[in-house]
Amino acid sequence: MTTRRTAGLALAGYGLGTFLAFAPNSPGGSYDDAAVATFVSHGHLWAAVGFAYLGIFAALALLLFGLGMRDEAGSARDPFLALTVVGAATSVVGFFLTGGVAAAMAEGGASVRSGVPHPVVYTLTETGNLLSVCAPALCVGIAGLILVRKAELAGWVKAFTVVAAVCGILAPFFFTYLVYLLWTLVFGGVLAWGRTPDREPQAQPSLV
Repeated sequence: MTTRRTAGLALAGYGLGTFLAFAPNSPGGSYDDAAVATFVSHGHLWAAVGFAYLGIFAALALLLFGLGMRDEAGSARDPFLALTVVGAATSVVGFFLTGGVAAAMAEGGASVRSGVPHPVVYTLTETGNLLSVCAPALCVGIAGLILVRKAELAGWVKAFTVVAAVCGILAPFFFTYLVYLLWTLVFGGVLAWGRTPDREPQAQPSLV
């Protein structure tokens, strides 16, 4: 059974792993031709693929978060779990897209690296960033709002979760993403090392 502690560690691992995989790797934000040139260079291939795999495994941690907290979502259990699954899936697709661009440049050789304009590469990696980082932030942000309504949490945790959820939903603006990232670490720590609420025993159907 996935516990609250496992869910918290998974959420923190997702946030930290996604940030480490995304921040130094994918051209995005303001266009920088030198950054794109470095990304598509043959020597950057293994780093790009390694960061992509780190992001993929970090995204899969969202599944553990969803499984661990679904019962605390009460009547919204199914939508909550679905949001974490969708968040994980879109993030995996995004990291595969970004890593795939680097792999295509390496496998295609000099003809592909010189034949594909850098703005096109930037457009693909920026789309990958939106899928790998911003789409799951939106999904997990909404899932966090469900927990605010349904789960037993301290008042300050609920308040921070509301703010972070809005920041996650607005993650395509990027400057809000850091607040959301901080929340994944703080909330994950609260779940991992905080008090686990007592749950009332469920009545079992009679066998006779």
